Amino acid sequence: MNDKLQQTKAMLAKHHKDGEAFVQLMKETYTGRFNEDFWALWNAQIASKFGDSPVIVDLGTGPGEFLRDVIQRHPAARVIGVECAEYMLQAANDELPEGCEIIAADLHDPHLPLDDNSVDAVVASVVLHEMHQPVRTMQEMQRCLKPGGLFYVMDWVRAPLQQYLADAELDVFDRNTPLDELEDLFIHFIEHNRFSIDDLEFMLQNTGFKVLEKTPLKNGQMARLLVEKR
Repeated sequence: MNDKLQQTKAMLAKHHKDGEAFVQLMKETYTGRFNEDFWALWNAQIASKFGDSPVIVDLGTGPGEFLRDVIQRHPAARVIGVECAEYMLQAANDELPEGCEIIAADLHDPHLPLDDNSVDAVVASVVLHEMHQPVRTMQEMQRCLKPGGLFYVMDWVRAPLQQYLADAELDVFDRNTPLDELEDLFIHFIEHNRFSIDDLEFMLQNTGFKVLEKTPLKNGQMARLLVEKR
C-alpha cells in the first residue's frame, strides 16, 4: 500500500470513526441523497442520453446502495463503484448484483482501469468535501467520460457557522457539552466547509467541463452541480 493511500485511509477512519456505524448511517441516509428530485433529474437529463449498454461510475460508492439501485433501473448497464475504505468495500461487495463491480482506488490520485471516452455518466454524492483536493479526480473523470458525458456532483459546501450549527444536535455554548463531541462537531464543520459552490464550479470548468446546472440545496449548506464533458 502506498503512502498516499495509507494517508487517505487514516483520514477517512478519523472522519468516520466507527466504520460499521458509518456504513449503517450511509444506508439509512441513502434515500435522502438519492430522492425523487435526484431520480427526476437522472431520468430527464442523464439517463435520457444513454445508449443500449451505458457505463455508469459511482465515486465513493460507500456500501454500494446506488449500484444496486441503478442496475435495477438499467439492467443492461455496466455499473462501477470506486471506493478505498475497507469497511465500505466489504459492505459494497456483499451480494453485489450481476453487472456491478467495485474498483478499490484512492480518489486523491485515481488511475482507473477504464478506457478513455468510455463512460456515460459519473456520480459523486457527498464525496468531494472529504478530499484535500479533488482536481485529480475531476481530471480522471474528464478522461474516462465520453464527449458529452455527464458528471453529477452533490456535496456539502461552505456556509456560515451559525447556519451550520442550527442543524446540530448539540449545544456548543453549554459548558457541560463533552469536549470530544464539541471538537468532533467543529472538525466536521471544517470538512463540510472545504469548498464553496463557486469553488466546485471553478475547478470543474478548469478540468474540461461545462456547467449545465448549479443549484444550492439545504439553505445553501449543500449544492448540486450537473456538468458535461466538453
